[in-house]
Amino acid sequence: MFGKSDNKGLDKDKVETILGTGTKIDGNINSKGSLRVEGTVVGEIEVKGDLFVGEDANIKSKVKGRNVIIAGKIEGNIIAENKLEILPTGRVDGDIQMKTIKIEEGAKFEGNSKILTNSKKKKSKKQKENKNS
Repeated sequence: MFGKSDNKGLDKDKVETILGTGTKIDGNINSKGSLRVEGTVVGEIEVKGDLFVGEDANIKSKVKGRNVIIAGKIEGNIIAENKLEILPTGRVDGDIQMKTIKIEEGAKFEGNSKILTNSKKKKSKKQKENKNS
């Protein structure tokens, strides 16, 4: 693999798996890399890299990824550890959680949204001293 990679040789900026148009999967998908879906998935999707949902894609379940870019349809809750982007042809029916969001004109979203924050904040020296007192 070429480009940026982690210490295991995985390139998280490159799509390792593509589920083409006409492909239907009933079951869960887990991937250490990025995934592009053009077909139908009924089952949970969790990727360590990015999730790209093509215009013809139809996903029915919850999904989780580093960045989630949606041009198709997702019926289910979404967690984007970084950025969630809904393109003009994108449709989301479910609750979403992300650090940043971009919803383009023409996109449709129905559900609740929550901004993720860094829960592992470093304690200041003063907080550590107070805890040890």
